[in-house]
Amino acid sequence: GYNILMMGTRALKMARVEAGLLLLDVDFSSARFAWTDAQRETPDELGLGWMLNKLDQDDRAFIGRSAIEAERKEKKSRWRTVGLAVDFHAYEKIHRDAGIMPPKDGVFHEETYSIYGQDGAYVGYATSYLYSSLLKRHIALAKLPPSLAQPGQEVLLEIMVIHKPVKVLARVVDMPFYNPERKTS
Repeated sequence: GYNILMMGTRALKMARVEAGLLLLDVDFSSARFAWTDAQRETPDELGLGWMLNKLDQDDRAFIGRSAIEAERKEKKSRWRTVGLAVDFHAYEKIHRDAGIMPPKDGVFHEETYSIYGQDGAYVGYATSYLYSSLLKRHIALAKLPPSLAQPGQEVLLEIMVIHKPVKVLARVVDMPFYNPERKTS
């Protein structure tokens, strides 16, 4: 009937993504349960490197320090956690070409979506994908190689349209997606 949706915790989860906040077991795995290197991520890869900005000025020991220092020195980060904004026109066209109205308010997923480069090669993945009613666009938290992680870079996000995978244009954007002035003033 009226397309009314129960929101509850979904609203909190949407606010989390809009704020660019990562969620354990959704956007990254606990080190305790990361059994393979593909499941392990460093603070820099998670976008949390700012917490260690003064590492060179502090000599305190901690587990993982030498690995973080080596990663930074050798520039060996595999990923960068970035924000993606789906191109509105491309999203609309894909759905209209399929003969359906583009879904918006009901779109919220905390699961893996593949990301491809312009050449069609797999380059990364999105972990949280939703339609932000606040920002009036589809956004995602994603992991991309450093070479594709600069704001403005274009990639293709694979979504499902009538049970078929389709690639839609998305651009890397700065996070947080929403940062109200009252929060930082």
